[in-house]
Amino acid sequence: MKKRRQFIKNSILGTAAISMGDVSFNSFPHFHIAKHTSFTYSLLTTCPPYGSQNVGDKLIEQRTKELIQKEKGDVNFLTIFREENLEPFLDQINSSRALLLPAFPIRDTPMYPGVYRLIDNLSKIKVPMIPIGANWNTYPGDEESRNTLLYSKETIDFLTYINNQVEVISCREYYTIDILRKHNFNNTIMTGDPAWFLIPSLGKPMDRPNKIQRLVFSPPLSAYYLDQAKSIMLMLSNLFPESEITCAFHLFDADSYKEENVKTENSAALNPEVTAKNRAIREYAVSLGFKVKEMAGDLNNLEYYQNCDLHVGYECHAHLNFFSRRIPSVLIAEDARGVGFNYTLGVGGFDGFLRSQSRSDFLQKKVTSGYATSIPELMIAPPKTNLHREIEEFLLHELDSNFRRYIGISNYLDDTYTNVMQPFLNSLP
Repeated sequence: MKKRRQFIKNSILGTAAISMGDVSFNSFPHFHIAKHTSFTYSLLTTCPPYGSQNVGDKLIEQRTKELIQKEKGDVNFLTIFREENLEPFLDQINSSRALLLPAFPIRDTPMYPGVYRLIDNLSKIKVPMIPIGANWNTYPGDEESRNTLLYSKETIDFLTYINNQVEVISCREYYTIDILRKHNFNNTIMTGDPAWFLIPSLGKPMDRPNKIQRLVFSPPLSAYYLDQAKSIMLMLSNLFPESEITCAFHLFDADSYKEENVKTENSAALNPEVTAKNRAIREYAVSLGFKVKEMAGDLNNLEYYQNCDLHVGYECHAHLNFFSRRIPSVLIAEDARGVGFNYTLGVGGFDGFLRSQSRSDFLQKKVTSGYATSIPELMIAPPKTNLHREIEEFLLHELDSNFRRYIGISNYLDDTYTNVMQPFLNSLP
């Protein structure tokens, strides 16, 4: 813990959205850390080994491990899906240095037991539980969402329990910091998402293509965004008639995942409405001459992006993967996740929705998916009907300048890693 205290006291205070207030370092609990013959962390992944098998979540898990190994040396990981009961793994967890929570999803379902299953008696976990790249999500995730959202007592109690074990809560974008501060959690730091950082790309400039030969489109998660997605796909087909365009699906649905009676996670990914939406997008993509690629389940599939020139779409971690490889990308936000990334990264971001009515109440959802899954949500902020024109205008300007507005992304990622993420990782137990 001493190393973590020193990290907070050093130069990052006041420069990286940390607000420690009157936090006393002596107030944090001291955990028993077992002596090791090997160096192990336990890690609760957001990527299920079944169901949707979201390759973006798998990317977060893998990048987290790679960055920790870069900074901490020879590290082993005990990896468990966050919705699994931890009782069978308790001895192994308590023999590790910490229980890491990458992508720490703040979802009021509530968080525990809900987003995290964990264990019936949390005091049985004897090592610190440490978020890495915490995020929040709701629909639509705009300013009014941030102003009106209030978490339930159950979620606040769990966040307090976690907060009492750490000196800082690592957040992956700035709006998560705002939401936590609103609920009186002030010891926050914007480290970025682990998926921002591909080790071989650190220190390299952004690629600035003068011609788009290979383009990736990633479809929306919400079934209500089908018409908007089709408009964008048609625009891309017309704007890049000589390009090879791929429609890439990051999650399995009931059509693409063939096993019967498949176990699934607590998300909307395999719902009939999502499956029907994806089926329509696949058919439309083929009619436009797009290739269709199923990326879910295998992290190696994402290597395909290395030889592409541009991404346009809705998948946050397609966008972040392109940026980590220093390749331009456009992200369409369909919930708070995309909104937060677009604000924090500052280029290539568009809201896919338009707020049409105000609500003061917070819609607590039974699933962990934050995008629009119900008519009441859709009525608050329906999809924009002219977004394809906005994106086309943006792309035309970037093509004229060889993507000049993207030049600073590489320096921003490098600076965030060197001055925030790297010291944070080095402060881990």
